[in-house]
Amino acid sequence: MPLPPADAPVDARTERRAGGRMLWVDVAKGVCILLVVLHHAVVKDLALQTPAPLSAVADAWHWVTMALKPVRMPLFFVLSGLVASGAVRRPWAQARRRVLSPYYLYVVWLVLQGAFFSVERLLPMNRTQDLGELVADLVWASTGLWFLYALAVYFALARLLSGLPVLPVLAASTVVSALAGLLPTDDWNRVSVVFHFTFFAVGALAPDLVRRWAGPASRVPRRLGLAYLALVVVLPLLGVPRISVMLVASVVGVPLGIGLCVRLAEGRAARVLAWLGRRTLPIYVLHAPLLALALHLPSPIGTGWLGAAEATAYPVLLSAVAVAAALALHAVLRRLG
Repeated sequence: MPLPPADAPVDARTERRAGGRMLWVDVAKGVCILLVVLHHAVVKDLALQTPAPLSAVADAWHWVTMALKPVRMPLFFVLSGLVASGAVRRPWAQARRRVLSPYYLYVVWLVLQGAFFSVERLLPMNRTQDLGELVADLVWASTGLWFLYALAVYFALARLLSGLPVLPVLAASTVVSALAGLLPTDDWNRVSVVFHFTFFAVGALAPDLVRRWAGPASRVPRRLGLAYLALVVVLPLLGVPRISVMLVASVVGVPLGIGLCVRLAEGRAARVLAWLGRRTLPIYVLHAPLLALALHLPSPIGTGWLGAAEATAYPVLLSAVAVAAALALHAVLRRLG
């Protein structure tokens, strides 16, 4: 992958690791997958496990994870596009693997998770209820596996559009993202499939822009952070639709996330985060069934002050256990062949 342009310097220690991959990209992917698991631990487990007297704790966690929404998946897709930026300009014969591989994985895990969640019914989530819904999900994803489906579709679109001028493509995709909330569907995951292409396109078709954010953006996270916080607090209070809040806040949130991850890549946590960032797939496909199993255990959250502390820590601890269990299960499955 090409180095950043001279006007966007990045410390060599954070730019690359062995094998030529950018360290901050792996760190950022690690952060994103942790935020995805944390989000689901909050909205799917904590919401059901928290006693009514402690609902304020669950509400606070819900606000935090929703405030991170304009960063979590948009940044994930910018990174995915950046990694694919070289492949989108290759001939189809060389590039088609980028479409077929994620879609194949999507189909396999759609069937596997469909079988699991046809039995497990506690976890609040979109489920494929019958053969008709399964076929519909093959065309337009509605389940929590929509990220894999989107990777296949987004790469195909980016490859088709790669010969056009970048700015008009990004402008048109931004308009589509802004209008995604008008789609005649109640499935947020399906709306997300339409909404997030813009971010993949930024990474895939304008990779130098992303690398530029990894330079100056990493030096002003405080100002970007204040601007982002103002947007995610003020815009909902003004009654701005959720799609619009996400789109506007992501303009600040994605560069902010990149800048913070560049800084993290210089610190002690870089090695662990980058290690996780290179293992996002098993975490992504396995964490939901593990979170579902947690709902069948007795709630570890009590009442009173101790219960409040337990409820506050619960999403973080559950996320850590789910990530560790997903990676352990993946290692076992690989060993079994």
